[in-house]
Parts: sequence; structure tokens; C-alpha cells
Amino acid sequence: YMYANKLHINMKKSCYMHFKPKSNSVDQLQCPPVRINDFEIKKVAEIKFLGVTIDDELLWTQHISALAKKLRCCSGQLNRIKKYIPKTLHKSLYHTLFESHLSYGITVWGGVSHNKMKPIFTAQKHCIRIMFGDSEAYLEKHRTAARTRSIDLQTLGTDFFEKEHTKPLFNEQNILTVHNLYNYHVLLSISIILKFHTPIALLPHFKISRRKPTLIIAPIQVDSFIFRASIMWNTFRTLPEAS
Repeated sequence: YMYANKLHINMKKSCYMHFKPKSNSVDQLQCPPVRINDFEIKKVAEIKFLGVTIDDELLWTQHISALAKKLRCCSGQLNRIKKYIPKTLHKSLYHTLFESHLSYGITVWGGVSHNKMKPIFTAQKHCIRIMFGDSEAYLEKHRTAARTRSIDLQTLGTDFFEKEHTKPLFNEQNILTVHNLYNYHVLLSISIILKFHTPIALLPHFKISRRKPTLIIAPIQVDSFIFRASIMWNTFRTLPEAS
């Protein structure tokens, strides 16, 4: 194919990854070296491809760790510039500088457990408090030393160290949490697949019911995008339409 289309592979930048099932029986199997024109291609355990870090076990641990670090940097940037931006534009600023990174490729890596997603959700809640929380109330707590307060306020209880709840802020600003953001993008992707047959490679994996054209017959329960998307689509189609 490469010779026929006069394409050239940069061997030094090329690498390959061996995906294997999660079974002890294949742990000892040695993958033979991959060679192209007697040049051995390097084997890697993880690689960054189109902005998403992929590992050979598809655990997405490295990608989530790197993304959480990037989101914390974005929160710091937003904290520094938000006072120079009108409050009416704070939501647009959040979608542009924060959620764009959060939602990138989320249908690929967003199906992890809530425990693995915790660093991302924590970073998102931190950003929500920065952009839409009561910053004056937070700063007032640390503006003066405890001994300068009145005698009734010198003892700092648990209420002093309690963070502002973000659920009312999410509801007030109509912003999706990272979990709901994953659900939204999965439903959007599967609707595009079923309606426009794009990408065509994924269409054969979804088995449509003959009796109900909008019902997808879910495959055997496995930890895959096809299974989660099928269950999510079938649940969504039974919901009453919003008035």
C-alpha cells in the first residue's frame, strides 16, 4: 500500500503497541518484534495519539492524570483573568478555556469508573467554584487572623473549612458535570452513527431491532463503548419528551 501510493514511513518516529486481553494466561506470551525493511519498530506501553494518551491495557490512567493537571492549570488561568472579564462572559470563558479540554475525546476515555474519574470531577468543581462561586465569602474567611475576630468567631469549627457546594452552581449555570458530559457526547455520537452512518466502521456493531427501528439490541455485557452506548440509547429513547 505504501509503495503503491508513494508514501514514506518515518521509522524513527514509528512505534507499535500490543493490546492483549486481561488474562493471566497471556501475560507470558512474547510478542515477536515488528520489522519493516529489517528495521525493528519500537514497542511502547503507552503513546499519545491525537491528544489522547493510550495505554496497552486501555485503563486511561495516564491520560486522566495528564488531563487533571491540565485542567488545574486552566483553573489557575481563569482565576487570574476572570476579574478583568464581565460576569456575563464567565460562562463562555468556562466553555472556551476549560470545558473544551474536558470534553475532548471524552467518548473514548470517559467510560471509566467514578473512582478513576474523581480527579477530573474534583478539578471541574474547583473551576466552578472559581468562576461562579461566592469568592467574597471565601476571601472574607482568610482576610483577618482568628484572634482579631470577635470572641464568638475565634473558634473555627467545621463550617469554616467546609467548601461551597457546587451542585447549586451547576444547576444555576446549566453546566453539565463530567459524568453527564460523557453521557451527552455518547448519545450525540450514536445518533450521528445511526442517522448519517458516520463513521461507517462503527455502524455494523449496532444491531437494530426489526420491530422497533429506534431500538438497539444490546450485545453481551462487556466494558465497551458499544455496550454502554446501546444501553444509554435505549434508556434515552424511553424518556418522555420535554415540553
